[in-house]
Amino acid sequence: MTTTTPSPARSTHHPLPLTLDEVSASWLTAALARRFPGARIGAVTRADERAGTSTSARFLLEYEEDGGNEELPASVYVKGGFDAVMRRRVWQALVQEARFFAELAPDVPINIPQSYFTAYDEEVGQGIVVLEDMSTRGVEFGHITKSRGPDTVAAVIELQAKLHARFWADPRLDAYRAWGEPQRLFLQYLLRQKSWDDVLTRGYGDRIPPILRDREFALQALAACWAQNDALPRTLLHGDPHSGNQYFEQDGSPGFMDWQCTFPGAPGHDHAEMLITSLTIEERRTHERDLLAHYREVLVAEGVADAPSFDALWLNYRQNQMHNMAQAVFNPYDMQTQEVTDTSAERSLAAAEDLDVMEALGLRA
Repeated sequence: MTTTTPSPARSTHHPLPLTLDEVSASWLTAALARRFPGARIGAVTRADERAGTSTSARFLLEYEEDGGNEELPASVYVKGGFDAVMRRRVWQALVQEARFFAELAPDVPINIPQSYFTAYDEEVGQGIVVLEDMSTRGVEFGHITKSRGPDTVAAVIELQAKLHARFWADPRLDAYRAWGEPQRLFLQYLLRQKSWDDVLTRGYGDRIPPILRDREFALQALAACWAQNDALPRTLLHGDPHSGNQYFEQDGSPGFMDWQCTFPGAPGHDHAEMLITSLTIEERRTHERDLLAHYREVLVAEGVADAPSFDALWLNYRQNQMHNMAQAVFNPYDMQTQEVTDTSAERSLAAAEDLDVMEALGLRA
């Protein structure tokens, strides 16, 4: 398991880089100074750029001085809002991830990336984290098109149980209550008429249930899902635990990355997205009940005395198919590849039908 020992996040009025071109040797020297005092970087080489909710790139580091530090990283990943359009869209998620690594990550009991630096500037809507380069230890990153099967997903849901157990009904979560709102506002934005009309023309548009072809009713169903979640005991959720935000060590043990959407909420939110994106439709149909039962066993073993019953967990999982369907079906093609979006949408639509999400929300006539 990776140990995270980040420096405190800084809300700063000193300019943070807004493009990857501004991530220079001198800026990285300053960013890493708290973790590696005295080290000076003379040159950097940028590679492996990735664009999504945030933009990230791998930086190879050439040191002029090591400052007497042992095990200086030869490379790091720098992640932030380096695309102006996307930064305006998701700046709150960027800030939240920086704060997560500084304020909450040290108490997270599961495998997550190591953070060397975090900072945010709410005035310009920027949040930056400098993370370990996990490729140096040979991790494999998850992908929705590469199913790992129910045994591996059982290990992933164990991580969820351990994370949720650590923060179950934790009073510290009161300070982070608002962190769920940006994700909800973004989904409401995605369900605007322009997006709605576009989605109905996609290859899976005819799979959308007739009852949800009424945009206003879909918004009401989404609000009902969130209201059900808000009435339940809270824990710290990953918030966006799809297969692409999972990684696997060489021994197969899993971890979670990308903590931009973490917030206090009900466990079904995490279960719905993780299981639907990690398993094929047939695998999910066959194994979802056993996997949720396993989650509850681990939750109890980790000390949650008031763990929900299986029936309560199952109902919350079914209800959260509405949230998961909204974010999968209406995901813009500029945030993921079309293959990823279409696959996720098809699986989510199948789950919503199989699990009768409208009945679970009490909305079926």
